[in-house]
Amino acid sequence: MKAVHFGAGNIGRGFIGELLHNSGFEITFIEVDKHTVDYINKTNSYDVYIINDNYRKEVIDNVCAVSPITDEKKAIDAIIAADIITTSVCVDNLPKIAGTLAKGLKERLAKSGSKVNILSCENAFYATDMLKKALTECKFALTEEELDSIGCFPNVAVDRIALSTEQDGIRIPQIEISFELVIEKNKLKDPSSQPIKGAEYADNLGMYLERKLYVFNCGHATAAYLGYAKKLPTIYDALNDKAIYASVVAAMRESAVMMTKKFPFTTEELETFIQKILKRISLKDLHDEVTRVGRSPIRKLGRKDRLVGPAMLAQEYALPNEHLAAAIAAGYHFDYAEDEQAAEIQNFIKSNGIEKAVEKYSQLTSSDPLFGKIVSAYNNI
Repeated sequence: MKAVHFGAGNIGRGFIGELLHNSGFEITFIEVDKHTVDYINKTNSYDVYIINDNYRKEVIDNVCAVSPITDEKKAIDAIIAADIITTSVCVDNLPKIAGTLAKGLKERLAKSGSKVNILSCENAFYATDMLKKALTECKFALTEEELDSIGCFPNVAVDRIALSTEQDGIRIPQIEISFELVIEKNKLKDPSSQPIKGAEYADNLGMYLERKLYVFNCGHATAAYLGYAKKLPTIYDALNDKAIYASVVAAMRESAVMMTKKFPFTTEELETFIQKILKRISLKDLHDEVTRVGRSPIRKLGRKDRLVGPAMLAQEYALPNEHLAAAIAAGYHFDYAEDEQAAEIQNFIKSNGIEKAVEKYSQLTSSDPLFGKIVSAYNNI
């Protein structure tokens, strides 16, 4: 069986690549970084280290890598032959890979190829839908009808901490042993199939996507922004600060209460989930920097993302959201100079004030009660 995966970063190699390999697929990575392509092709394998299993080394073999920049024909040939196509390039980059994927799917269609499952494994709501949209809008666009005749597009919920360390100029993935990959089974080519071993296959993907983004990612971002405000370097350090730990738990619980109103989760289920997540992200060996977790704040402070999204839903259900508002406010103080989005937000605040920034980046207006809570919390930090 052949798999094509766009992106050979931490998630690509350390999460999706590992699962595809363990499911029996021969993998072709489509990757723009030349050093990574050369590293994979040198031995047609790569190493992964399991952080919370005594840094056990796992060798992922039967793989190769191609650059869509210097060798697009090979990439297209791989797409034509693939039994499954997956991505982990960061949701903002989906339009950048759409051209190569569209070319491959067009040729596959012209050669009367079979339908193929295409899954966008990004940390965002309905990322596969976003990829499909990008395929209809890129330079080599396919119509909806063409896409539906050559591909099946299940959405996916992803959850694994995948970091890396540098060895000889190459980022080597370091992953935790536990993970969650939930696939929208009714959109698979064969809804009764389970192409990726270890994944869950769900009818109602939405509740898992929201639990991941609005509880796990919410708590992770809260720890990062509150930790950064106190000049603490890692998530481990942040969660060892009693005040920050209490605030993170409180924000996650505000989100969890909202989730019990919207979905058939119980309070006990979500409390167990919260404690499991806190245990995972507070591992000392992760060395997970707050600047990594807090990066790309424009996306993370968006109206439907991990902080504003649950805060707005809590507001709709007339539930408390003060701790979520404080986390959002801390996000607006994230002034890490090496992050382009953080720099943009800080420059905008300097020129226009926090109120205009909340309007612009979180799409809130002064008529939203949450708006005032964020501005007040921001001024109190």
